[in-house]
Amino acid sequence: MLTGMKILMGLAATFALVSCGSREPLVVKQFTRREVDKVWSEDALIQGEGRKRLYGAVSRKEREDRKGQYYSVRWRASEAGEPVRVEFAYRQASTGSQVKVLQHELQAAKTGVVEFSITGESYRTGGRVLSWRMRLYQGEALLGEQKSFLWD
Repeated sequence: MLTGMKILMGLAATFALVSCGSREPLVVKQFTRREVDKVWSEDALIQGEGRKRLYGAVSRKEREDRKGQYYSVRWRASEAGEPVRVEFAYRQASTGSQVKVLQHELQAAKTGVVEFSITGESYRTGGRVLSWRMRLYQGEALLGEQKSFLWD
């Protein structure tokens, strides 16, 4: 019986290690801020993310300008030799099929995190993001891509 428990614990530890070590070149996490005031949620992670987005916004206008959509991108390059570019293409509710593109160009590194945000005037006039595509380039080589369900 003790041997069986050791085997089960070993398998559980193996699965935990495999699930934590993502080898994906591109991982996108998104957060939408619709409220001007504090986020009231039972989930502590959502509360923390909401507070992070409001940090430093004192006036009502500053808080209003923080409404919108945020995309955090964790990327992993193949080598630290060439510069890296993360490209964010998206469509908004009031712009129809027009594709807008934002990008971050970064020095050569093996891993990193960048953030894109559609907030303030862009969010007020363009509306919410309906579909998006994130791409990771190293030099001219495409290393990874992730896209929303509605991106064609």
